[in-house]
Amino acid sequence: MKFFPIYFLLLAGLITGCAKSELLRYTEENNVFFSYVQSGTNYDTIMINFAFQGNSTEDSAGFYVNLLGKVTAEGRLFNMAADKATTTAVADKHYRLPVADSLLIPGNANEKLVSVKVFRPADLREKTVSLFLKLSPNSNFQTNMSVIDFAATNVVSATNLEIIIQDILPKPDFWDNNTSALGVYSRKKLELFIANQSLSLAKFYSGTLYSTTQLTNYARQFQAYLNSQKSAGKTITEEDGTEMKMGSAVQ
Repeated sequence: MKFFPIYFLLLAGLITGCAKSELLRYTEENNVFFSYVQSGTNYDTIMINFAFQGNSTEDSAGFYVNLLGKVTAEGRLFNMAADKATTTAVADKHYRLPVADSLLIPGNANEKLVSVKVFRPADLREKTVSLFLKLSPNSNFQTNMSVIDFAATNVVSATNLEIIIQDILPKPDFWDNNTSALGVYSRKKLELFIANQSLSLAKFYSGTLYSTTQLTNYARQFQAYLNSQKSAGKTITEEDGTEMKMGSAVQ
């Protein structure tokens, strides 16, 4: 007979536990999280490479801060700042954050589009810097949603976002197979070559590549230009001061 009171006591405890669990779930504080989606996929990294932007001296990185919780009629501020422990970018040199009083989820909305200004100082040609942004709790919002999807193969952070800023023009993948026409790679040579021959920078990195025959013809014409500049006493040099030359096949 003692079995039944114990059974009902345990059952009552389970019911009470479930009720508390449901209560906690429904009264949980509002949360904010980063949302950066490209082609239907969530990311926690944004890449800004000025090398592919012509003469642009500034750009912006846009992303959303979303609300998980109750929409209200009044706008509510959230906390977003650079994580100083991990950020290598310098404020007002490489980036500028929006003013603090603009960082709010608007009234009757569940998201805020945030735009961070990024700049192109000369040192980006030599190094890549990162701005790590972090959401932190305040009186309006919590940041308990740590990732977008725990089950995802590549887990994406919901409260940390990295903006990579660079001005790097790497050697194109096909360059080494065309050194007889192009010679030794340098960024300065590639940029002058493209400008002189009215070529497409994008074709050196993606899309339809130039054929070997095309590259040889363009390289021959560019070498003729380099030769004419040298004859006029205006020898074009590489960054290290050596004479700029194309490959052996077009000399």
